[in-house]
Amino acid sequence: MWIFTKDGFFSTVFDKYCKRGELMIRSRCKDDLIRLAKKLHGYSDESEILGIKNADFRYRMKITKSDWADYLSNCAHDIDYSNVKDNIVPAGDDLRQDAYYQVWTVLYQWQSKMSDE
Repeated sequence: MWIFTKDGFFSTVFDKYCKRGELMIRSRCKDDLIRLAKKLHGYSDESEILGIKNADFRYRMKITKSDWADYLSNCAHDIDYSNVKDNIVPAGDDLRQDAYYQVWTVLYQWQSKMSDE
């Protein structure tokens, strides 16, 4: 699962390192996982985050499925905006804004091509 929230961009999987009831939350930016950890009970320690230099997602942490579900539920309850692009990038984070807009543009182009069929 890929998800963009006000806290960051996350890729969530159940991989070979997960036990039953756990998920691996992966991110390209360590600060995203730090923000996530601060919102989860018992995960506020940065030592929970594993860095793997040559991995496609450099930063990872394991959390329980129920903690992930609670986090997503809270994100849904906190939505107070009508435009995602203008509200999920912290002010001044131009690199992130450019990356997110590129994702939006590629998916918009794909949508346009699909509409032509």
